[in-house]
Amino acid sequence: MQNKNLATWGDDEKYFFNLFALAALALVALPVGIACVILGFGMGDSPCIMCWHERFCMVAVSFVALLIVRYGFKVKYLASIIFLTCLGLYDGFTHYSLDGTYGGYLDIKQGFGLEILGAHTQFWVVVVHFFIFLFLGVILFLGKNVGSIMKKSENGEYGEVLPSFTLGKIAVVTFVIIMGLNLIQAFITAGPPPYLASATPSRMSVDPSKWFWELDHWDGFEIDYRESWNPKLPNLPK
Repeated sequence: MQNKNLATWGDDEKYFFNLFALAALALVALPVGIACVILGFGMGDSPCIMCWHERFCMVAVSFVALLIVRYGFKVKYLASIIFLTCLGLYDGFTHYSLDGTYGGYLDIKQGFGLEILGAHTQFWVVVVHFFIFLFLGVILFLGKNVGSIMKKSENGEYGEVLPSFTLGKIAVVTFVIIMGLNLIQAFITAGPPPYLASATPSRMSVDPSKWFWELDHWDGFEIDYRESWNPKLPNLPK
């Protein structure tokens, strides 16, 4: 089946797919782009291994949104966005419970993420994924004839791929650029396979002599159950 030209689409389709293109663009350009370009290349912040997984969830959600822009609104894409957002929330809450601003047991005010408006970046992971759910609800609420659009997408009535449109092209180009910068940052801070990102990474630098790659996490997942890093002194004999 041949693709329809965008001009022949109804206003409902144009509006709906433009909303998804805008959502994909905002997600990859703002939280992912800011974390990589401004915090990373600009301020030397290096993602830890958990930060990379959280960023992966945002990237994956944005990528699935672009699949909707290209192939239509299908059940498998909607389910993928919901699953990835739940995974991102789980990662964010777990990470923040360990390294959070207000008493994470690993954080003794040495950092583990730059602060934005007084909260570490781990906290903003939770905020971003919460807003993904919120914006998904807004898109489904504002979109008209969403059920009909999904049915047409599943039946291939729009064609094998959807026709290209301006906002969709901008979202794709932005995604490719931001992913390229993330690949560079990942190579600098984590290294090529089989190296993995560090739990306590050094500051990001373009100087290769300061790059630090490690294999520690291949040894298995370990949890440190130690108490405070500043224990009270014992009652020594006088």
